[in-house]
Amino acid sequence: MNTSWEKRFLELLRKSPLTKEEMAEKQYAREQMEKELRAEIEELVKDLKKKGTKLNDVWDLVNTKESYPEAIDLLTEHLSRKYHHKNKEGIIRALGVKESGIKTIRALIQEYPKIIQEDVKFAVMNAICTILRCHTPKVLLSKTNDDELLIKEMINYVNGKKTNSIKFSNHFKGELERIQS
Repeated sequence: MNTSWEKRFLELLRKSPLTKEEMAEKQYAREQMEKELRAEIEELVKDLKKKGTKLNDVWDLVNTKESYPEAIDLLTEHLSRKYHHKNKEGIIRALGVKESGIKTIRALIQEYPKIIQEDVKFAVMNAICTILRCHTPKVLLSKTNDDELLIKEMINYVNGKKTNSIKFSNHFKGELERIQS
C-alpha cells in the first residue's frame, strides 16, 4: 500500500539541487504522507489506547523504554492486516520485545513471505531473534507443537550462542522465504 504523497516525496528527495519551491513542496509532501500513514493506523492506535497503552503512533512503542504487555496481542493480531510498509515495520519492531512469545513468533513467520521490502524482512528476523533471546529455551520449547520444527530450530540456534540479528537472519532467511503463506 502506498500513500498518495509518497511517490512525489521520494521524487523530490532523490532530486538535487532543489529550488525553494521544491523544498517547500518536499516538506509539504512529507507532512501529507505522514498524515496518511497516521490515518491508516488510527484504529490500531485507538484500540491500543483503550488497553491503557500511552501512544500517538505505533512508533512510540518502538522508541519507548517502558514495557507494554497489554499491547502485544493486539499488535500481533494487526500484523496480518494490510498496512503501508512503514506502519507494518513499526508493528513488527514493536513486537520484538520480551513480552512477546511463541504466538507472536508464529505470526511473524507467517507474515515474512508476504513482505517485499528487505528492511522490513530484516525487522521480522530481528524481532524473532530478540524474542527468542528474552526467554529460556525450555519455556519456549514447551509451548511449541511437534510440527513446529523451524521454531524449535530457531530456539536451539539462539540457545547458548552469542549470535546477533544479522547472523540469525542469514541463517534462517532461506527457510522463511520457502514458507507458503
